Amino acid sequence: MAQTKPPKSALKRLAELEGKCLDLENQLAVVQAERNNYKEKYEDILVENIRLQDSLKEIRERLRRHEPIEPQVVEEIAEEAAEEEFEEVLADCFADLPLKVAVIGGTDAWQAKVAERHPGFKIIGSSKNFDRDKLSGTDILVINTNAVSHACTQKAKGEVDKGTEVLIISSNNLDILDRKIRDLLA
Repeated sequence: MAQTKPPKSALKRLAELEGKCLDLENQLAVVQAERNNYKEKYEDILVENIRLQDSLKEIRERLRRHEPIEPQVVEEIAEEAAEEEFEEVLADCFADLPLKVAVIGGTDAWQAKVAERHPGFKIIGSSKNFDRDKLSGTDILVINTNAVSHACTQKAKGEVDKGTEVLIISSNNLDILDRKIRDLLA
């Protein structure tokens, strides 16, 4: 005689699989909703990008025809120029402080910008074969970990006096450098 009922273990396994299937369907619905949301955001960004490109084309065309740009844009450019002049006035905010600051590391271009902005800072370079005497009497040692070897940074840390503050940064932004030095002095 043939058995018409499936075994209990098979029914139990079937119920487990149906539960997993429902869970997966729910997860699929959530993921599809997220995908649709990202799709909408992407389409909005594309529309904004196209609008900005059209605006840029219009400005370039006006410049080609030597037409003046809207006064608002000219005012913004003038404000930016005024801000740059203000920054130049405040450029070397540490000039009047009786501190000796030495800078090691960073790219050559960054070091040149630091020397231009803060002529009183001593630029050591990025080579581990620097002159140890340049660090004597240093109050603050700035180590930019961009474009410098680990050996150079360790040698510099070991060569400074005990009371010297060591500031380690990995940014080429001079405003961040100034803010961190001000924080050290506060």
